[in-house]
Amino acid sequence: MSPESSRGRGLVTVERVAVWGLAALAVAGLVALVVGPGADLRTASPSVTIDGQLDAETGSVTLTHAGGDRLMDTSTRALELVVTDADRNRSTTLTWAEADQLPVGPGDTVVVDDPRVDSDGDGNYLDGDVSVGFYLDSGDTVAVRWTGRPLGAPDERTTTLDTVTLGNETG
Repeated sequence: MSPESSRGRGLVTVERVAVWGLAALAVAGLVALVVGPGADLRTASPSVTIDGQLDAETGSVTLTHAGGDRLMDTSTRALELVVTDADRNRSTTLTWAEADQLPVGPGDTVVVDDPRVDSDGDGNYLDGDVSVGFYLDSGDTVAVRWTGRPLGAPDERTTTLDTVTLGNETG
């Protein structure tokens, strides 16, 4: 065997080891994305903080997207409000935004109104963006529910982003 041929075999072996090593690293990286914390970030539902302000005089509550993820039409199918009357344990589901009304981001608001007061004097007692059929009082709750398919998630899901309990001043 000539020295040149043994050197050639050595180079091929080093190249093969290097290629297999890089391939193993690539596979390990993909597995880490799918199984590890990267997958949780990629498929997690959005994170949003909602502030609520009850106005007892007008019988309305203003909900504000106070921070967190911007809800985009690429992953969101609907943003709903589940308003629960604490006195009667009765709930009503209202729509804040559907896919064609997105995005909803920090600073965006929706006003939920009850039939107690005609605040704009037009003869219609339902003056908010959406309305409930009962009086809004301290202790009532509004849950903001998101339905959509997070990037990389196999199926659509529904989750409650935040819940506001109405109070006398700040919800």
